[in-house]
Amino acid sequence: MGEAYRDGAQIYFEKINKEGGVNGRRIRLITLDDGYDAKRAQVNTKELIEQHQALALFGHMFSNTVFASLPLATAAGVPYVGPYAGNEALYAVPPNHILFMTRASYSAELDALLRHVQAMGLTRVALARYDSPSGAALQKDLEEKLKAIKLAPAGVATMRLNSAQAADAVLKIVKIHPQAIVLGVSGDDAVAFVRQFNQAADKFPVQFFARSLIGGHQLVVRLGSESRGIVISQVAPSPFNGETHISREYQAALKTTNAAGRKLVASYIGLDGYIAAKVMVEGLRRAGPNPSRPALTKALETMHHWDAGDFVVNYDENDHAGSKFVTVTVIGAGGHFIE
Repeated sequence: MGEAYRDGAQIYFEKINKEGGVNGRRIRLITLDDGYDAKRAQVNTKELIEQHQALALFGHMFSNTVFASLPLATAAGVPYVGPYAGNEALYAVPPNHILFMTRASYSAELDALLRHVQAMGLTRVALARYDSPSGAALQKDLEEKLKAIKLAPAGVATMRLNSAQAADAVLKIVKIHPQAIVLGVSGDDAVAFVRQFNQAADKFPVQFFARSLIGGHQLVVRLGSESRGIVISQVAPSPFNGETHISREYQAALKTTNAAGRKLVASYIGLDGYIAAKVMVEGLRRAGPNPSRPALTKALETMHHWDAGDFVVNYDENDHAGSKFVTVTVIGAGGHFIE
């Protein structure tokens, strides 16, 4: 998933570099792999700040690495743009002055999913989440939102991050026979849960719901027809139908990149990264020909209701949330995403 986000961003940076860069300067994206490990994320972040003298930090992946690295960026005054996370703490008002989000919050995604739960008349809602602070935060948010519609979780099961060990969680959820399951796990962990649940439950009727971080493309590739029917909230427009300007722009950039020998495929997470890169570039443009970390921070705060191409990003001194865009998709026949 990290590679897909990085690739989406990189094709935009490459596009800008081919056009002459930003204020005559080329963009260099230095990528270090933390393996979603918090300690490695801290080491990598220090390296980027101190050794590489990075003008900004971009695209940290998932909550644990974001919360491990963000304090280092804050202490150094380095703009921290477009992390792939959506915890409510990242949207605080007043905001962390160096943090600029480019995607809607997890809570906003959960709101959108629960509207569909209600519309489908489902009342027995279970949760599969990580045994982590972010997993506990998801459970609390779900409990509060269900309480508001006079419901409560039918059951909760936990998994360890990056373990792909779903047996215990599956067994616990199967026993309560839910009508709906909110998947608060992602990547290989989500693949393992769905596959093992379908086997253990002998496919009794259940509807899966998930937020965008689950990695919809990976579900389709790994699960095949078993992914059909999973409902996923998305924080970027469709990268497939070309109904928005940003989607058409992304598709064109992807085509150019692949013509040079790459084999990238369109995805929501790729477009998410592309949008974040476009926000970064606009901030750099506004920061002038000799940007500094403070100048870039101030420049980003001038992006009031900025249109990235039928996708609005809004920052000011008191709000760094960026986007409120959320849509809901379902995986259909052939692995196609239907809005």
